[in-house]
Amino acid sequence: MNLPIEQPLADKVALVTGSSRGIGAAIARRLAADGAAVIVHFSTGRERAQALVDEIRAAGQEADLLGADLSTPDGPAGLLSAMDPTFGGRFAGRLDILVNNAGSFEFAPLPDATDESFDRLFNLNVRSVFQLSRHAARLMAQSGWGRIINIGSVFGEAAPSAGMGVYCATKFAIQGFTRAWSRDLGAQGVTVNNIQPAVIQPEPPPSAGPTFEAMKRFTSVGRFGKASEIAEMAAFLANPKAAFINGESFNVDGGWRA
Repeated sequence: MNLPIEQPLADKVALVTGSSRGIGAAIARRLAADGAAVIVHFSTGRERAQALVDEIRAAGQEADLLGADLSTPDGPAGLLSAMDPTFGGRFAGRLDILVNNAGSFEFAPLPDATDESFDRLFNLNVRSVFQLSRHAARLMAQSGWGRIINIGSVFGEAAPSAGMGVYCATKFAIQGFTRAWSRDLGAQGVTVNNIQPAVIQPEPPPSAGPTFEAMKRFTSVGRFGKASEIAEMAAFLANPKAAFINGESFNVDGGWRA
């Protein structure tokens, strides 16, 4: 007997930023498998993003494609204005799940850090999260249900090495947003949570060597994490059954912070 496949996110619309590859792509796949109509967002990787949309559709699930440079002041507004026509306009004005995954990293010790680098990181890692979440909160409050899931970092509560000051500050901000916005939105049926990955297997995988092995040893499980493992946590938080989890930051880090 074939048992029905559970789709807890059926008839939900999800936007996953930075989802042309890596963690974002894994989350888009996972939410689509749970029944969500997923908007795959890209900045520069249009071909990868289109391939992901095609893959999701080939599996009998719903996906659409939008491009925007969220590191620019006008990028988030441009993305939001382009959302209504997705899926043929069937979900115009709807957004049930927002995954703020798009982000960037730049390394620089404080004496070498530049204003330009500061602006790039804060525009993408912080400002875009604020602008997209504000829009999502308004829509979700109208329907009385929503999920805002931020993808932060274990560097949002620790600075384990030099040269990461500005990046760490952006991820500390994400943890602060998560806690504060959960107070703003929780009574309206909208939860806000934060996933903090550690070392996730990059694409393509790096060559074996001293740096590679040292990074694995930061974890207690002795390996890189998988993007799919972050996606599982995102799917759990998006599920209607997770309604009592709010304002939390979850280290999905293989024991990095143990």
